[in-house]
Amino acid sequence: MTRSTLLALSLLCLSLVSNKARAEGDTNVQAQPNAIGNSSIINQNMNVNNGMTGKQQFGNLVCSQPTMAITPFYTGNDARNPNPEGPTYSVNQGWGFQMSFMIPLGDNQTCNELSKVKLDLAKEELDKQVHDKQLVRILKCGQLHASGYMINPASKFAYICNDVINIRSYVKANADKFK
Repeated sequence: MTRSTLLALSLLCLSLVSNKARAEGDTNVQAQPNAIGNSSIINQNMNVNNGMTGKQQFGNLVCSQPTMAITPFYTGNDARNPNPEGPTYSVNQGWGFQMSFMIPLGDNQTCNELSKVKLDLAKEELDKQVHDKQLVRILKCGQLHASGYMINPASKFAYICNDVINIRSYVKANADKFK
């Protein structure tokens, strides 16, 4: 055994065989309860409603945009004292809104140029889809006419092929324009 372990065991044995300690003199103690009632209620509320700046993303490039955010809020509580002898009831309400303006620091010129390019590409894509739709309509109406069918002129869908006509029929009907 180590020396510190022997020392600890010796102290433990000595404490077990020692005499009990007794108080000397007058030991009559009377309890004197003393209670102090002090309460304080502090109801503080702080609203921090952070908005987020608008973002535009072009691939890996993310651009913050100026943003105005309006955030409404409501705070309230109901407090009741359940004591039947002195019941109390308190309602606290807070209504409002926070308006914040966020303006990104730095130059957004690159983002402005990219947004214009993106808008032009979107317009071109829309034009392409409109033209594709019309070409498919003309193709299908031509196939319908070539197969000997047509849409009933009394149908609500007659407008779909109204402007698709056969060239030979048109030239024959308007021969004076082709002299």
